[in-house]
Amino acid sequence: MTTRTIAAGLAAASLCACTLAPGPYLDTKRLEQPAPPEQTAEKFPVHTIDVGYFRQQRAAAVPAVCPLTCLTPQTRGHYEYRLGIGDQLTIIVWDHPELTGGMGTAAGTPPLPGASGVAPSPGPTQTQGATPIAPTVTSSGEGGLTVRVANNGTIFFPRVGRIKVQGMTAQEVQEALTKGLARTIRNPQLDVRVSGFNSQSVQVTGNLRTPASEAITDAPLTVLDAINRAGGALPDADLQNVGVTRDGKRYTVDVAALLETGDPQQNVLLKDGDIIDVPDRSNSRVFVLGEVNKPTSLPMNRGRLTLADALTGAGSLDVKTGDPRYVYVVRGADKTLTPDVYQLDMTQVDALMLMTKFDLQPKDVVYVQVSSAARFNRALEQITPTLQSLFYTVQLSR
Repeated sequence: MTTRTIAAGLAAASLCACTLAPGPYLDTKRLEQPAPPEQTAEKFPVHTIDVGYFRQQRAAAVPAVCPLTCLTPQTRGHYEYRLGIGDQLTIIVWDHPELTGGMGTAAGTPPLPGASGVAPSPGPTQTQGATPIAPTVTSSGEGGLTVRVANNGTIFFPRVGRIKVQGMTAQEVQEALTKGLARTIRNPQLDVRVSGFNSQSVQVTGNLRTPASEAITDAPLTVLDAINRAGGALPDADLQNVGVTRDGKRYTVDVAALLETGDPQQNVLLKDGDIIDVPDRSNSRVFVLGEVNKPTSLPMNRGRLTLADALTGAGSLDVKTGDPRYVYVVRGADKTLTPDVYQLDMTQVDALMLMTKFDLQPKDVVYVQVSSAARFNRALEQITPTLQSLFYTVQLSR
């Protein structure tokens, strides 16, 4: 009788286990579960991390390619700054100070009639109806006329008139003015230089100390120059994935490789309107899961993190439950839904060296497999409480 009573009690308790059992529970009676899709299990090849793998990678390595135009000795030699609206030019006509000695006006505005014969004054000039610019005085005592490229892309110069200079270099402007002055002056000698760079700039944003707009000058401006002018990168900046957006398309530049190896194929030459963004390292992480002492996510240091770094950062393998023969690296989160799987056997003597050579990529997942003995012990842990309950029930029924 006692045995039947206990058995009935256990049966009733099992029927209301959802109510009596502790812990969270979601009632699924009101949920319409979809039918499981019928699909065949896809198999993925596993690449063994051994000496042969590194030899194959070295043989298949291809030189880095510049995503845009990069600064090289050849591109530096062909670089030319071309004038735009708002730029300032300082013009000197040697032996003719009456042309450039203190008649600077703003925005390409022509000087007043009859002003060409006025001798240069030692201080700033006053011109009716225009904001004057103080003349530039050279070491030889000659004055310089400073003019600004007007909105229509032209400047005005005495005895030459208004000429279009937008898109020209300083040398081309010098040649055009020389040709114009040759009609009234014998063998004119001119010096033309850009004294104000106002028409072209790039935007530098992101994890930098002082993000700002940087002007493009007659010296080539590269992505590394722009970052340095912005005060340099912050400690959590991801220099491996610096973006250069041009014409609506973002190109990735590995500035970390440029700093570490001096790779010239990463020093992109910037153009007007480019946007340089330096992201943080939130997307440059790897995940260490499985039988490790401290499962975690680790940020990459300047885009670099080896398999040895990842396992060390997670407290190494759990010696009680981890199987050192099956250390996996699963890759491909940002590319396709088909992962690339790599396996390292840490029981081999050369594995300790190879794991320091295996470079991880952003969003790689490092997984340490559980050993067979640990799985068996965990199964026993699950059924032990049930066996104990049955044992005590039988003892009580006697």
